[in-house]
Amino acid sequence: MSEKTFDIAYLSDNLLELLSDIQNNVEITLTRQGVPWAKVLPLSQAESTDEKANLNNGSMVMSSEDILEPRVAGFWQGQVKISDDFDETSQEVIAAFYGED
Repeated sequence: MSEKTFDIAYLSDNLLELLSDIQNNVEITLTRQGVPWAKVLPLSQAESTDEKANLNNGSMVMSSEDILEPRVAGFWQGQVKISDDFDETSQEVIAAFYGED
């Protein structure tokens, strides 16, 4: 299998070439400013149709609906009170964690 490198900055200009190379069993390394970023490997001919149908098993796939809005600093300001003894743990609580009476 041959190998080829594409910089992601030029990916949109070379997408058809990239897809053609993948179809022709070329292993593609995507780079960002010369630093390897991802590998794109062609599916082997031995893989069954069932395996190809489940390509996303075990991987994270997000739709545009799943993308969260950026957090805004100070959103909860003035709405939450943390008590002065927040990081103090009583002996009673410590004993309960260790199963002591």
